[in-house]
Amino acid sequence: MSTEKLKKILAEFDSSGATELEYEDTNFRVIVKKNNPEISSNEGNCLDHQILSPLVGTYYDASPAIRIDEKIKEGQLLCTIESMKTMNKICAPTDLIIKKIYFKNSDIIGYNSPLFEVDYI
Repeated sequence: MSTEKLKKILAEFDSSGATELEYEDTNFRVIVKKNNPEISSNEGNCLDHQILSPLVGTYYDASPAIRIDEKIKEGQLLCTIESMKTMNKICAPTDLIIKKIYFKNSDIIGYNSPLFEVDYI
């Protein structure tokens, strides 16, 4: 496999939402896994005025904990979800105000469960 072809495959993998890539041809095999615990909730995990969980796991409040009617800046930590012993940070996709928090510390959450109800600023 040429270096250019490998670079192209890795670039496409890096820009995708995939977390694992396995590629094999006649005399070359590569396996790549992403281990990025910071997941921004603006990656398809917003629904109208809700921020949804991108994965199954255990919910933990941000530190310091956010409160109802608090103004949140883009990129600010909203909560952490532990999944498979990895702490995944859920950050604000844009400036917003928290209107409702659906979970408390140590609650088990499912994929696409609403985490927060928000108003976008």
